[in-house]
Amino acid sequence: MKQISSLKSGRYRVVLVLLLCLILMAGCSTESGVPDQEQDGIQIDEMPQDPEEQLNDEEPESIGLINFQTQDIYGNPVSQDIFREYSLTLVNVWGTFCGPCLDEMPDLGKLQKEYEPKGVNIVGIVVDVQDENMEIVEEQRELAGEIASGTGADYTHLLVSEEMIKAVLNRFDAIPASFFVDSDGNIVSEFYIGSRDKKAWADLIDKTLESLKQQE
Repeated sequence: MKQISSLKSGRYRVVLVLLLCLILMAGCSTESGVPDQEQDGIQIDEMPQDPEEQLNDEEPESIGLINFQTQDIYGNPVSQDIFREYSLTLVNVWGTFCGPCLDEMPDLGKLQKEYEPKGVNIVGIVVDVQDENMEIVEEQRELAGEIASGTGADYTHLLVSEEMIKAVLNRFDAIPASFFVDSDGNIVSEFYIGSRDKKAWADLIDKTLESLKQQE
């Protein structure tokens, strides 16, 4: 899997516009013949990088969502504390025009309600509500809210922050992309690219939760 370029010193190479443009051009279609439990994600090509900028690449201090400030799609402030009350959280990165993303959201909504009493939560990160300057596009925010409500995926959906890009979102090149974090926001799984059905996600949640318990 190709990796999106790291953030450059002096400014951030934001992935949001590239994501949105590619999703729109691709139409977010899913090829026929793909098994129900896992559909192709929307590919994101590697971002162009100037030779001078390559010399200034910096590795992130940590890989995870352990330190960030953002807001949800309704304007409420959110930080890494959102993970504190749960042993495990499935983080699902999606876009409003991504068909495979939307296809799995009803199942994710059901799973969040079923697993919350077990100490497991689901949190979304929507990548195309902001423009290249990280400013919120109001109609996109409204659309994200309508999708979350309409699909039953009414768990918390976060906007992208620069900390997220630096620590996590430059680590994969397609959406939907999902991963698990512990109560501190540390990533405790691989990145799962593409959508899955309810059973496939339930199996992964159970497996990851069991693995986390064994490490305690």
